[in-house]
Order: sequence, then C-alpha cells, then structure tokens
Amino acid sequence: RPATWVSQYFCKNFHESSMSWHFETKGKRKKESMERRLKSKSGVEILPGRAGPGRRAPNRRVKKQSRLKFTSRICEDLRSQFEKELGKKLPKEAKIVREANRLTISLLTGNAYWLNVVELEVVKNPSLEQGGALVRGKSKSTGMLPLSVPFAPVLNVALFWAPFTDGGTNQQLLQLLEKIMVTEREKWVAKRLHSG
Repeated sequence: RPATWVSQYFCKNFHESSMSWHFETKGKRKKESMERRLKSKSGVEILPGRAGPGRRAPNRRVKKQSRLKFTSRICEDLRSQFEKELGKKLPKEAKIVREANRLTISLLTGNAYWLNVVELEVVKNPSLEQGGALVRGKSKSTGMLPLSVPFAPVLNVALFWAPFTDGGTNQQLLQLLEKIMVTEREKWVAKRLHSG
C-alpha cells in the first residue's frame, strides 16, 4: 500500500476518507427481558428454577462456550454481515480479513481496477454512558495507478510521494458499508457519529 506511507504527513485527505459509528447492542435488552419474572394465568409469580410449589428443578451443568470479548464479537458479526453481501452490494473479489477487533476489506474499484483498502476498528465507546461500541472506519487508495496498468505495483511504489485524488471513491465505499451496517437490526443499531 505505497500511497498510504506518507498520507499521514501530507496530502492527507486527497485519497482517503474516514467515518465513525456508534453501535448500540441489543444484548442488554434481551438480558433485561429474561430477568423479568413470569406470571401464570392465576396471577402467581413463577420464579426461575422452580418446578412446582416448593420444588427446585434439577440444575443441569452446561458447558461454558468460549466467549469472545465484546469488541471481538461485534467485529465477527460485522465480518459475517459483509460476507453475506459479497456478490450483491460488494464485489465478489473483495477480501475480508479479521484480526482481533480489526477488519480489513480490500476492494477493486472502477473499470481500471484501483485497489482500495477499508480498515474498520471496533472499540468500546468510552464517551457514552449507555455503553455500546465505537467503530472507526478509514478507506484509502493504495496507489496512483490502477492495477490494469502493466507493472502498476512497482510504479506505485516509485510514485508513493505523488499526491492524487480518489474522485470521492473512498467516501462512497464507506457509505456503502454504512448501508450494509444499518440494514442489520437484530444485533445492533448503528448511528453515524463522524464523517471526514
């Protein structure tokens, strides 16, 4: 990704774009609904773990599954959501790689095949009291020349210092991923916080 080597020092917003979203998970609501006491038709409260008047149901030991961290679980859910859209909203050739709480999506855009990379990082949201997750997304063009040009990877390394614009492609890619994230309603509710 030669074009990203100097983007943080100069020509910063020429060929990159960023967005961040707040994810409110629905697990908290499920937990609250499970903790409520049940009432029978006669109005008697049924306590969890009771099989009848004064009797306890046998405790069954269930193996604890290895639980992912909160941020890793959101990241895994995002990966599976994006993989469902391969060949529909996302190109079939897109590569999605997950490492801990980071997702990297590599896409070929346009007819000439420019390589763009979208990086999503999932962290716990420190600024909101209700919790949830903060997803920071950055989309970057990896080189000045498209991959359809012969020796483009080598030439892009030689031209890593040259500023170029992406024509708004990176912003469009983030908006496309945002549409996919917003359509999921069972696991989370996503809201955009920042765009730049």
